[in-house]
Amino acid sequence: MARILATGIVTLDHTLDVASYPPEDSEIRALASTTQPGGNATNTATILAQFGHRSGLAAVIAEGAAGDALGDRLEDLGLELGACVRRPGGTPTSCILRSRETGSRTIVHHRDLPELSANDLTGVPWAEYDWLHFEGRNPAELARILADARAEIVDQPLSLELEKPRPGLDACLPYADVIMLSRAWAATIADTPEAAVTALAERFPDRIFTVTAGGAGAWLAARGALHHCAPTSGLRIVDSVGAGDTFNAGLIHALVSGNPPEQALGSAVRLAERKLEQTGFAGLGTAGF
Repeated sequence: MARILATGIVTLDHTLDVASYPPEDSEIRALASTTQPGGNATNTATILAQFGHRSGLAAVIAEGAAGDALGDRLEDLGLELGACVRRPGGTPTSCILRSRETGSRTIVHHRDLPELSANDLTGVPWAEYDWLHFEGRNPAELARILADARAEIVDQPLSLELEKPRPGLDACLPYADVIMLSRAWAATIADTPEAAVTALAERFPDRIFTVTAGGAGAWLAARGALHHCAPTSGLRIVDSVGAGDTFNAGLIHALVSGNPPEQALGSAVRLAERKLEQTGFAGLGTAGF
């Protein structure tokens, strides 16, 4: 298995399950309440660890008892935290309202902790990893981090997730070999997901681009070809939290395992669908994916 480092943020997710979304200014009783580590890069790294990879996380963790407890939980999930840094502040939290009627979620995020800087990661041995994955945030610092990593590695793949459109992230594209777009990010480039990855593939013909589009499935552009994976019909959505992070983990696992891009696309979609049909991430990294 591969040694993989995911760089981004870690949060503490407080999830409340409700029968359906409440109207404004109402009071309802939750059906369930859970608290677990979250964040895009953290979720992806957690699933990769389930596949048996040596999965590490580079993120800022708050100093103090709450940060200590969060670090313990991450290690229990199988993550290596040697590349994490500790800073004064509060643990970032996401309050998630999840509807059992639709499986969709609304997330309210609060952050009182500095983002990772390039200086925080100067001691990371980038060349010792088989795959580097980066969450697209804090664009100016991310560009510096990507440049530092690219200068040290030889031929290890570097992937970049672009979920929220943020000014300056376009400057990060030249550093990545695999770029994973959200539907929102693709919409800033073209009218359709397939047009977006096609346009980017024309700019960077030696890269792999993917875009996920919910009920429309996902697209991948690589080696001058465009591939589409349709969703499974009749899918019952239970929990959509982290479905995109799961897709990214499935894609990385398939590619680092030597599968061709078009096959990796299908594996990633099916893994994300499995996530949609269950609550949480437990047991996703099993044989057959």
